[in-house]
Amino acid sequence: MENIIQRTSISQQVMDYILNLVDSGKLHPGDRLPPERDFAASLGISRVPLREAISALCVLGVLDKRQGSGTTVASFSPETLGRILRTYTMLDDTLSGSLFEARMAVEATAARLAAKNASRSDVDALSRRLAEMEEAIPAYVRGEMGLADMLALDDLFHLQCAAASHNQFYIQFVNIVHTAGTDLGLYEAVYGSDREKYYESAADHRRVLDAIAAKDGRRAEEAMEAHIRAIRANTEGRGIE
Repeated sequence: MENIIQRTSISQQVMDYILNLVDSGKLHPGDRLPPERDFAASLGISRVPLREAISALCVLGVLDKRQGSGTTVASFSPETLGRILRTYTMLDDTLSGSLFEARMAVEATAARLAAKNASRSDVDALSRRLAEMEEAIPAYVRGEMGLADMLALDDLFHLQCAAASHNQFYIQFVNIVHTAGTDLGLYEAVYGSDREKYYESAADHRRVLDAIAAKDGRRAEEAMEAHIRAIRANTEGRGIE
């Protein structure tokens, strides 16, 4: 039997091998993996790294392991992609330098699609999210509300905007970049030290909302781009990259 796995980091190589089988179409959703003993023998490895690889792929949503049923390839969903990308974002702190470019590409396009696809209920939901944020700012400025709670309200507006695009992939991507930015502490120096900056952010949100409500895709896209550029300028002005 050919020893397929020959280098170090065996469990990672097993993950790559299984992912390649899925990517090439040799494994499909619902297909069952061979029993662990047979699979490990075919790869020329012990069962320990195989189990580690399978466990990791189960966490990411690529595989589904159930007692008595074996391990199968999971059905794909945007949530699966979201779990994978969030995991790699958390593991690779060099991605912070690219986060604003990702936000610009993803959120501006999502805003444009939202202007095209948003229903009346979507616009109403966006209005409620913005109202919640605007109502909370005075309390935040007075120090009666924490930054984490304020950032959560901010994130909800952006997620609602992505939801109004009616594209599940944009919802997942927006969630990823916002979670990554918060986890990396990119916004603490701006909104933590200068709390009144949130008035500017709310005004930016208002311009995005007005454009979506008017079904003006170009204006919605430009408003979101301007908003993200402003955030980036503020963070870089405080030595954050």
